[in-house]
Amino acid sequence: MGRMLDVFFAPTKVFTYLKEKPQWAVAFVIVLIVVTVVAAVSVGIARDTILERQAEAMRERGMTEEQMEQALSVASGPLLYISSAVGAAIFTAIMLVLFAFILNLFIPVFSGTAAFKTVFSLISHTALVKVLAAIVKLILIIMTKSIFVTTSLALLVPNMARESFGYQLLMGCDFFVLWEMILVAIGINITNDVPKKSAYILVFLIWVVSLFIGALLGTLGGPGV
Repeated sequence: MGRMLDVFFAPTKVFTYLKEKPQWAVAFVIVLIVVTVVAAVSVGIARDTILERQAEAMRERGMTEEQMEQALSVASGPLLYISSAVGAAIFTAIMLVLFAFILNLFIPVFSGTAAFKTVFSLISHTALVKVLAAIVKLILIIMTKSIFVTTSLALLVPNMARESFGYQLLMGCDFFVLWEMILVAIGINITNDVPKKSAYILVFLIWVVSLFIGALLGTLGGPGV
């Protein structure tokens, strides 16, 4: 547990340890558990808002009141909590593995030494920032009673349409994600011998590309949460 806390207070110590002894399981599981629990609790707190939005979407699709009542009765039950929790866990797991894979793929191009287990160990530990982010967002949800909270640059444009590309792009510029990316850059410099400048270029290139892809998908998929 001490190593988990050191990610926040002494990251270079953790990364030096991971270079010699790559370990990912404990950090990875902690991240998934917290993300899963926070997703379920958040949905419980903002349940009415979510159901109202679902009802609105159903009306736009031309569903009858009877069809809406039947659909909402199913959606408002345990399925709502289970789908949110499981969905959050699966999405987070996929994103962490994908990020580690892409990072490991390009590390040799930036004069580093590729080793997927080492990279995934690093990504799993830096992802502990997501735990802190999830807790902060849960507090904001409790305070506002709304699931539409953010710790990103979108705070600067509260009146912008959530489904717009600009808003989705600003949503991606999350302060916790920025912190996480800085830690990843510091980490691959230590664990995979990527030169410091190259480490930042590599990590932030991947982040910027993912930022635009995420904003585009968010625009196509509807309002971001």
